[in-house]
Amino acid sequence: MADHEASREDRQLPASERRLQKAREEGRVARSRDFGHFVVLGSALLAALALGPSIARETIAMVRNGLQFERPGTLSADRLPQLFTSLGGDAFTVVLVLVAGLAVAAIVASLVPGGMVLSARSLGMQASRLSPRNGIRRVFSVRGAFDLARLIVVAIALFAIGAWFVVASLPEFVALAAGPVVTGLAGGASLMGSGLVALVGVLALVALVDVPFQWFRHRADLKMSHQEVRREAKESEGDPMLRGRMRTRQRELAGRRMMAAIPLADVVITNPSHYAVAIRYDESAMGAPRVVAKGADVIAARIREIAAQAGVPLFEAPPLARALYAHVAVDREIPAALYNAVAQVLAYVYQLRHWSPGRGASPVAPDELGVPAGLDPAAAAPETLR
Repeated sequence: MADHEASREDRQLPASERRLQKAREEGRVARSRDFGHFVVLGSALLAALALGPSIARETIAMVRNGLQFERPGTLSADRLPQLFTSLGGDAFTVVLVLVAGLAVAAIVASLVPGGMVLSARSLGMQASRLSPRNGIRRVFSVRGAFDLARLIVVAIALFAIGAWFVVASLPEFVALAAGPVVTGLAGGASLMGSGLVALVGVLALVALVDVPFQWFRHRADLKMSHQEVRREAKESEGDPMLRGRMRTRQRELAGRRMMAAIPLADVVITNPSHYAVAIRYDESAMGAPRVVAKGADVIAARIREIAAQAGVPLFEAPPLARALYAHVAVDREIPAALYNAVAQVLAYVYQLRHWSPGRGASPVAPDELGVPAGLDPAAAAPETLR
C-alpha cells in the first residue's frame, strides 16, 4: 500500500496523448454515474409530463376492457390465455415509447464525459476485480472513503428533500383522498410530479459537480512519472543510440552524394584553405547557380582535392566563399544578393575554359566581386579565418 501511494506521488506530469489513447483503447475513460441518474430520472419526468395524459387514457381503457367479462369467456378456460395475451400486448404498447426513451437516455448519459468507447478489453475477465483482497483495499482506501462519504451526502440530501415534500404535501394528499377518484388521481399525479422535480433538481446539482470532477480524476489517475515519460519517448522515438547511428549513416550518405556531385561543378570557390564551395549552373534546368557541395577545413580540403582530380577550376575569393558557406545549403540556389558576384566568377571560368594559350590575351580574374558586407560572417573575425 505504501509503495502504491509513493508511486502515485511520483506521478506529477500530465498524461500524454499516447497514454490517454491507450487508456481509451482499454475502455478506461471518465464516467459519471450521478449524471446518468439525473438524465434517466429527468427523462422519465419529462416523458411523464409529455406522455402522461395519453398513457393514462390508454391505461384506463385497458383496465376497463380487462374488467369486462362475457359469460362464455368466464366459463371457458381456453379463452383465458387469449385474454391475458391481449392485456399484455396492450400494456406493452402503452409503455413501449416510455421504455425506449429511457433506454436511449441511459445510453446517452453513459457517454459523459468520456465519450463513446468500443473496446473488447473492458469486457474481458480480470482476476484483479475478483480478488477479495483488492476489493477490501478499494473499499478502505482514501478514494473509497471519499466516494462513500459523497454517496452518503447525496442520499441525505435526497432523503431530506423527500421528507420535506411529504410533510409539506400531506394535507393536500389527505384532501385529495376525500374527493372523487378521477380528481384525486389527477391531483396526486401533479403532486408527485412536483416532488420528482425537486429530486431531479438535487441530482442536477450533483451531476453538475460530478462531471468535471470525474474528468479531472481520470486525468489524475493517468498522470505519469518522469521515468514513464522517458520510457514512452524511448518507445515512440526509438533507441537514442540507434537514432544516432541512423543520423550518422544519413550524414555519410549525404556526404557521399555531395562528393559525387563535385566533378560536375563549374567552379570551386575557396577562401583559400578554410572553406570550399562548389557551384554548378545549368541554364536549361536551373533558375540560378546552385551549391552542389560545401565544407570547412578537412572537408574543404577533400573538395579541393576531388575538384583538382576532375579538372574543376578553383577560384580564390574569401568573402564570397564565406558568404556562400554561411547562407546557402547544399543543393540550394544562391540568394539574389550574390548573383552579381557569382556571375563574375562563372563568366571568368567560362572564358578560361574556351581560351587557348597563344590565342589572344588570357582572361583576367575579377578582383572586386561586390559581396554585401552583411553576408560575410567572418568580416569581423580574426585574420586567420579570412
